[in-house]
Amino acid sequence: MTKKEKESAQILFMQRLKTTLPANISFVEELSDLLHISNDSAYRRIRGESDLTIEEITSICKHFKISFDSFINNTDNSFVSFSHLQLSNHVNTFKEYLLMIKNNLASILKYPENERQIIFAAEDIPVFQNFAHPYLSAFKIFYWNKSILNAEGYEDKKFETAHIDKELLEIAGDIYDNYSKINSIEIWSDDTINSTIKQIEFYWDSGAFKSKRDALLICEEVNLMFARINKQAELSIKLDRNNKPSSTDKNYQLYHSDVMIGTNCVLTKTGNSLGAYISYHTFNSMLTTNANFCNETDLWLKNLIRKSNLISGVAEKQRYRYFKHINGLLKNLKEKIEND
Repeated sequence: MTKKEKESAQILFMQRLKTTLPANISFVEELSDLLHISNDSAYRRIRGESDLTIEEITSICKHFKISFDSFINNTDNSFVSFSHLQLSNHVNTFKEYLLMIKNNLASILKYPENERQIIFAAEDIPVFQNFAHPYLSAFKIFYWNKSILNAEGYEDKKFETAHIDKELLEIAGDIYDNYSKINSIEIWSDDTINSTIKQIEFYWDSGAFKSKRDALLICEEVNLMFARINKQAELSIKLDRNNKPSSTDKNYQLYHSDVMIGTNCVLTKTGNSLGAYISYHTFNSMLTTNANFCNETDLWLKNLIRKSNLISGVAEKQRYRYFKHINGLLKNLKEKIEND
Protein backbone atom coordinates (compact mmCIF):
# COMPACT_ATOMS: atom_id res chain seq x y z
CA MET A 1 0.00 0.00 0.00
CA THR A 2 1.43 3.39 -0.98
CA LYS A 3 1.70 6.26 1.50
CA LYS A 4 -1.12 8.06 -0.33
CA GLU A 5 -3.41 5.00 -0.14
CA LYS A 6 -2.59 4.54 3.55
CA GLU A 7 -3.40 8.16 4.31
CA SER A 8 -6.60 7.93 2.29
CA ALA A 9 -7.70 4.82 4.22
CA GLN A 10 -7.01 6.51 7.56
CA ILE A 11 -8.86 9.66 6.50
CA LEU A 12 -11.87 7.59 5.41
CA PHE A 13 -11.73 5.71 8.71
CA MET A 14 -11.76 8.98 10.62
CA GLN A 15 -14.64 10.31 8.53
CA ARG A 16 -16.59 7.16 9.34
CA LEU A 17 -15.91 7.63 13.05
CA LYS A 18 -17.07 11.23 12.96
CA THR A 19 -20.49 10.20 11.63
CA THR A 20 -21.06 8.08 14.74
CA LEU A 21 -21.00 11.14 17.01
CA PRO A 22 -23.79 13.64 17.63
CA ALA A 23 -23.13 17.03 16.00
CA ASN A 24 -22.84 18.70 19.41
CA ILE A 25 -19.86 16.54 20.45
CA SER A 26 -16.35 17.54 19.34
CA PHE A 27 -14.68 14.69 17.46
CA VAL A 28 -11.23 16.18 18.13
CA GLU A 29 -11.79 16.39 21.87
CA GLU A 30 -13.35 12.92 21.97
CA LEU A 31 -10.32 11.46 20.15
CA SER A 32 -7.74 13.32 22.22
CA ASP A 33 -9.37 12.23 25.48
CA LEU A 34 -9.60 8.63 24.31
CA LEU A 35 -5.98 8.37 23.08
CA HIS A 36 -4.54 10.68 25.78
CA ILE A 37 -3.01 12.99 23.19
CA SER A 38 -3.20 16.71 22.52
CA ASN A 39 -5.83 18.25 20.26
CA ASP A 40 -3.08 19.05 17.78
CA SER A 41 -2.01 15.39 17.68
CA ALA A 42 -5.63 14.37 17.23
CA TYR A 43 -5.97 16.77 14.28
CA ARG A 44 -2.87 15.24 12.66
CA ARG A 45 -4.36 11.75 12.90
CA ILE A 46 -7.70 12.95 11.53
CA ARG A 47 -5.96 14.55 8.55
CA GLY A 48 -3.79 11.46 7.99
CA GLU A 49 -0.57 13.31 8.73
CA SER A 50 0.28 10.97 11.65
CA ASP A 51 -0.29 7.23 11.42
CA LEU A 52 -2.57 5.51 13.89
CA THR A 53 -0.91 2.70 15.83
CA ILE A 54 -2.56 -0.70 16.11
CA GLU A 55 -3.15 0.01 19.82
CA GLU A 56 -4.91 3.27 18.95
CA ILE A 57 -7.08 1.58 16.34
CA THR A 58 -8.03 -1.07 18.91
CA SER A 59 -8.97 1.58 21.49
CA ILE A 60 -10.96 3.53 18.91
CA CYS A 61 -12.93 0.50 17.70
CA LYS A 62 -13.79 -0.56 21.26
CA HIS A 63 -14.81 2.95 22.30
CA PHE A 64 -16.93 3.72 19.24
CA LYS A 65 -18.27 0.13 19.10
CA ILE A 66 -17.37 -0.42 15.47
CA SER A 67 -15.58 -3.28 13.77
CA PHE A 68 -12.45 -2.47 11.82
CA ASP A 69 -13.18 -5.58 9.76
CA SER A 70 -16.45 -4.01 8.63
CA PHE A 71 -14.57 -0.89 7.58
CA ILE A 72 -11.84 -2.58 5.52
CA ASN A 73 -14.39 -4.92 3.94
CA ASN A 74 -17.00 -2.25 3.36
CA THR A 75 -16.99 -2.82 -0.41
CA ASP A 76 -17.36 -6.61 -0.03
CA ASN A 77 -21.09 -7.24 0.23
CA SER A 78 -20.51 -10.89 1.19
CA PHE A 79 -18.66 -10.01 4.44
CA VAL A 80 -20.56 -8.65 7.45
CA SER A 81 -19.23 -8.64 11.02
CA PHE A 82 -21.45 -8.49 14.11
CA SER A 83 -20.81 -7.78 17.78
CA HIS A 84 -22.76 -9.42 20.59
CA LEU A 85 -22.76 -10.13 24.30
CA GLN A 86 -22.16 -13.80 24.98
CA LEU A 87 -24.58 -14.99 27.63
CA SER A 88 -23.96 -17.93 29.94
CA ASN A 89 -25.84 -19.69 32.71
CA HIS A 90 -24.27 -17.37 35.29
CA VAL A 91 -26.87 -14.92 36.58
CA ASN A 92 -24.49 -11.95 36.37
CA THR A 93 -24.39 -12.14 32.58
CA PHE A 94 -28.07 -11.22 32.42
CA LYS A 95 -27.37 -8.06 34.37
CA GLU A 96 -24.65 -7.26 31.81
CA TYR A 97 -27.20 -7.90 29.05
CA LEU A 98 -29.66 -5.41 30.54
CA LEU A 99 -26.94 -2.82 31.12
CA MET A 100 -25.85 -3.20 27.50
CA ILE A 101 -29.38 -2.38 26.30
CA LYS A 102 -29.63 0.54 28.71
CA ASN A 103 -26.27 1.98 27.60
CA ASN A 104 -27.05 1.53 23.89
CA LEU A 105 -30.28 3.48 24.30
CA ALA A 106 -28.48 6.13 26.35
CA SER A 107 -26.03 6.56 23.46
CA ILE A 108 -28.95 7.13 21.07
CA LEU A 109 -30.38 9.76 23.44
CA LYS A 110 -27.23 11.86 23.05
CA TYR A 111 -28.49 12.86 19.60
CA PRO A 112 -31.06 15.62 19.06
CA GLU A 113 -34.66 14.39 19.11
CA ASN A 114 -35.07 14.79 15.34
CA GLU A 115 -31.87 12.83 14.64
CA ARG A 116 -32.67 9.63 16.52
CA GLN A 117 -35.07 6.86 15.58
CA ILE A 118 -35.68 3.16 16.19
CA ILE A 119 -37.57 0.97 13.72
CA PHE A 120 -38.60 -2.38 15.23
CA ALA A 121 -39.96 -5.25 13.14
CA ALA A 122 -41.39 -7.32 15.98
CA GLU A 123 -41.75 -11.07 15.82
CA ASP A 124 -42.25 -10.84 19.60
CA ILE A 125 -43.41 -7.91 21.71
CA PRO A 126 -40.50 -5.42 21.70
CA VAL A 127 -38.48 -6.17 24.82
CA PHE A 128 -38.61 -2.51 25.92
CA GLN A 129 -42.40 -2.59 26.19
CA ASN A 130 -42.34 -5.26 28.91
CA PHE A 131 -40.11 -3.15 31.10
CA ALA A 132 -42.71 -0.49 31.87
CA HIS A 133 -44.38 -3.01 34.20
CA PRO A 134 -42.44 -4.39 37.19
CA TYR A 135 -44.11 -7.79 37.61
CA LEU A 136 -44.10 -8.48 33.88
CA SER A 137 -40.42 -7.46 33.81
CA ALA A 138 -39.76 -9.87 36.68
CA PHE A 139 -41.58 -12.68 34.87
CA LYS A 140 -39.65 -12.13 31.63
CA ILE A 141 -36.32 -12.00 33.46
CA PHE A 142 -37.22 -15.18 35.37
CA TYR A 143 -38.37 -16.98 32.21
CA TRP A 144 -35.27 -16.09 30.19
CA ASN A 145 -32.93 -17.14 33.00
CA LYS A 146 -34.71 -20.37 33.89
CA SER A 147 -36.02 -21.64 30.55
CA ILE A 148 -33.50 -20.26 28.02
CA LEU A 149 -30.19 -19.77 29.83
CA ASN A 150 -30.62 -22.52 32.46
CA ALA A 151 -29.11 -20.05 34.92
CA GLU A 152 -27.62 -21.33 38.14
CA GLY A 153 -30.05 -21.33 41.04
CA TYR A 154 -33.17 -21.33 38.85
CA GLU A 155 -33.39 -25.09 38.30
CA ASP A 156 -36.04 -25.89 40.91
CA LYS A 157 -37.46 -22.40 41.41
CA LYS A 158 -41.05 -21.45 40.74
CA PHE A 159 -41.99 -17.92 39.74
CA GLU A 160 -43.46 -15.78 42.49
CA THR A 161 -43.86 -12.03 42.57
CA ALA A 162 -42.75 -11.93 46.21
CA HIS A 163 -39.15 -12.66 45.21
CA ILE A 164 -37.97 -10.30 42.49
CA ASP A 165 -34.52 -8.84 41.91
CA LYS A 166 -34.99 -5.13 42.59
CA GLU A 167 -31.66 -4.21 40.99
CA LEU A 168 -32.57 -5.87 37.69
CA LEU A 169 -36.04 -4.31 37.80
CA GLU A 170 -34.51 -0.88 38.27
CA ILE A 171 -32.30 -1.37 35.21
CA ALA A 172 -35.30 -2.65 33.23
CA GLY A 173 -37.27 0.45 34.23
CA ASP A 174 -34.40 2.67 33.10
CA ILE A 175 -34.41 0.86 29.76
CA TYR A 176 -38.07 1.67 29.23
CA ASP A 177 -37.55 5.29 30.30
CA ASN A 178 -34.84 5.65 27.66
CA TYR A 179 -36.91 3.94 24.97
CA SER A 180 -39.96 6.08 25.70
CA LYS A 181 -38.01 9.21 24.70
CA ILE A 182 -36.86 7.91 21.30
CA ASN A 183 -38.89 8.38 18.13
CA SER A 184 -39.98 4.86 17.15
CA ILE A 185 -41.80 2.85 14.53
CA GLU A 186 -43.00 -0.63 15.55
CA ILE A 187 -44.31 -3.20 13.07
CA TRP A 188 -46.39 -5.97 14.65
CA SER A 189 -48.11 -8.98 13.09
CA ASP A 190 -50.87 -11.26 14.37
CA ASP A 191 -48.15 -13.51 15.80
CA THR A 192 -46.31 -10.84 17.80
CA ILE A 193 -48.32 -11.47 20.96
CA ASN A 194 -48.08 -15.27 20.76
CA SER A 195 -44.75 -15.84 22.49
CA THR A 196 -45.78 -14.00 25.68
CA ILE A 197 -49.16 -15.76 25.79
CA LYS A 198 -47.46 -19.13 25.27
CA GLN A 199 -44.80 -18.45 27.89
CA ILE A 200 -47.44 -17.73 30.54
CA GLU A 201 -49.57 -20.70 29.46
CA PHE A 202 -46.56 -23.03 29.45
CA TYR A 203 -45.55 -21.99 32.96
CA TRP A 204 -49.11 -22.49 34.19
CA ASP A 205 -49.45 -25.92 32.56
CA SER A 206 -46.06 -27.06 33.87
CA GLY A 207 -46.63 -25.83 37.42
CA ALA A 208 -43.86 -23.22 37.23
CA PHE A 209 -45.96 -20.53 38.95
CA LYS A 210 -45.87 -20.50 42.75
CA SER A 211 -49.58 -19.74 42.88
CA LYS A 212 -52.62 -18.98 40.75
CA ARG A 213 -52.50 -15.43 42.11
CA ASP A 214 -49.00 -14.93 40.65
CA ALA A 215 -50.12 -16.22 37.24
CA LEU A 216 -53.17 -13.96 37.17
CA LEU A 217 -51.11 -10.97 38.28
CA ILE A 218 -48.83 -11.45 35.26
CA CYS A 219 -51.89 -11.64 33.01
CA GLU A 220 -53.11 -8.37 34.50
CA GLU A 221 -49.74 -6.71 33.84
CA VAL A 222 -49.84 -7.90 30.23
CA ASN A 223 -53.32 -6.39 30.02
CA LEU A 224 -51.98 -3.08 31.38
CA MET A 225 -49.16 -3.18 28.83
CA PHE A 226 -51.58 -3.54 25.93
CA ALA A 227 -53.83 -0.82 27.30
CA ARG A 228 -50.81 1.52 27.44
CA ILE A 229 -49.64 0.60 23.93
CA ASN A 230 -53.17 1.03 22.60
CA LYS A 231 -53.36 4.49 24.20
CA GLN A 232 -49.98 5.62 22.89
CA ALA A 233 -50.94 4.34 19.43
CA GLU A 234 -54.09 6.47 19.67
CA LEU A 235 -52.03 9.53 20.62
CA SER A 236 -49.03 8.68 18.39
CA ILE A 237 -46.98 9.57 21.47
CA LYS A 238 -45.15 7.20 23.79
CA LEU A 239 -46.25 7.09 27.42
CA ASP A 240 -43.93 6.88 30.41
CA ARG A 241 -44.31 4.40 33.27
CA ASN A 242 -46.96 6.68 34.82
CA ASN A 243 -48.92 6.71 31.55
CA LYS A 244 -48.01 10.34 30.93
CA PRO A 245 -46.84 11.53 27.46
CA SER A 246 -43.06 11.29 27.22
CA SER A 247 -42.88 14.00 24.56
CA THR A 248 -44.80 16.99 23.27
CA ASP A 249 -44.16 15.78 19.71
CA LYS A 250 -45.56 12.69 18.02
CA ASN A 251 -42.88 10.03 18.48
CA TYR A 252 -44.68 6.71 18.00
CA GLN A 253 -46.08 4.86 14.98
CA LEU A 254 -47.55 1.37 15.13
CA TYR A 255 -48.12 -0.76 12.03
CA HIS A 256 -49.92 -4.06 11.59
CA SER A 257 -48.36 -6.41 9.07
CA ASP A 258 -50.24 -9.29 7.43
CA VAL A 259 -46.83 -10.68 6.45
CA MET A 260 -45.10 -12.98 8.96
CA ILE A 261 -42.06 -11.06 10.19
CA GLY A 262 -39.95 -14.11 11.08
CA THR A 263 -37.42 -12.53 13.43
CA ASN A 264 -36.96 -9.47 15.60
CA CYS A 265 -35.08 -6.85 13.62
CA VAL A 266 -34.17 -3.38 14.89
CA LEU A 267 -32.69 -0.53 12.90
CA THR A 268 -31.32 2.49 14.77
CA LYS A 269 -30.78 5.83 13.07
CA THR A 270 -28.53 8.37 14.81
CA GLY A 271 -27.52 11.38 12.76
CA ASN A 272 -26.17 9.91 9.51
CA SER A 273 -25.34 6.51 11.04
CA LEU A 274 -27.29 3.26 10.96
CA GLY A 275 -27.07 0.19 13.20
CA ALA A 276 -28.88 -3.11 12.67
CA TYR A 277 -29.73 -5.53 15.49
CA ILE A 278 -30.77 -9.09 14.59
CA SER A 279 -32.22 -11.39 17.25
CA TYR A 280 -30.98 -14.90 17.99
CA HIS A 281 -31.30 -17.46 20.81
CA THR A 282 -34.81 -16.20 21.68
CA PHE A 283 -34.01 -12.79 23.18
CA ASN A 284 -30.35 -11.92 22.57
CA SER A 285 -29.24 -9.79 19.62
CA MET A 286 -26.16 -9.06 17.56
CA LEU A 287 -25.24 -5.67 16.12
CA THR A 288 -23.62 -4.52 12.91
CA THR A 289 -22.90 -1.05 11.56
CA ASN A 290 -21.89 -2.45 8.16
CA ALA A 291 -23.20 0.16 5.71
CA ASN A 292 -24.30 -2.31 3.03
CA PHE A 293 -26.16 -4.55 5.48
CA CYS A 294 -27.80 -1.60 7.26
CA ASN A 295 -28.92 -0.02 4.00
CA GLU A 296 -30.36 -3.37 2.89
CA THR A 297 -32.16 -3.68 6.24
CA ASP A 298 -33.50 -0.13 5.84
CA LEU A 299 -34.92 -1.01 2.42
CA TRP A 300 -36.48 -4.23 3.78
CA LEU A 301 -38.16 -2.34 6.62
CA LYS A 302 -39.46 0.37 4.30
CA ASN A 303 -40.93 -2.31 2.05
CA LEU A 304 -42.50 -4.05 5.06
CA ILE A 305 -44.02 -0.74 6.19
CA ARG A 306 -45.48 -0.12 2.72
CA LYS A 307 -47.23 -3.50 2.90
CA SER A 308 -48.51 -2.90 6.45
CA ASN A 309 -51.46 -0.95 7.83
CA LEU A 310 -50.86 2.06 10.06
CA ILE A 311 -52.95 1.50 13.20
CA SER A 312 -51.76 4.48 15.21
CA GLY A 313 -53.10 8.00 14.91
CA VAL A 314 -56.42 8.33 13.12
CA ALA A 315 -56.68 4.62 12.17
CA GLU A 316 -59.22 3.99 14.93
CA LYS A 317 -61.14 1.14 13.26
CA GLN A 318 -58.06 -0.91 12.36
CA ARG A 319 -56.53 -0.32 15.80
CA TYR A 320 -59.73 -1.41 17.57
CA ARG A 321 -59.85 -4.66 15.59
CA TYR A 322 -56.22 -5.47 16.26
CA PHE A 323 -56.35 -4.91 20.01
CA LYS A 324 -59.72 -6.67 20.23
CA HIS A 325 -57.97 -9.76 18.83
CA ILE A 326 -55.19 -9.42 21.41
CA ASN A 327 -57.63 -8.90 24.29
CA GLY A 328 -59.53 -12.02 23.21
CA LEU A 329 -56.39 -14.16 23.43
CA LEU A 330 -55.55 -12.76 26.85
CA LYS A 331 -59.12 -13.25 28.09
CA ASN A 332 -59.03 -16.93 27.08
CA LEU A 333 -55.75 -17.41 28.94
CA LYS A 334 -57.08 -15.77 32.13
CA GLU A 335 -60.25 -17.89 32.03
CA LYS A 336 -58.16 -21.04 31.63
CA ILE A 337 -56.06 -20.17 34.69
CA GLU A 338 -59.08 -19.11 36.77
CA ASN A 339 -61.06 -22.26 35.98
CA ASP A 340 -58.19 -24.73 36.26
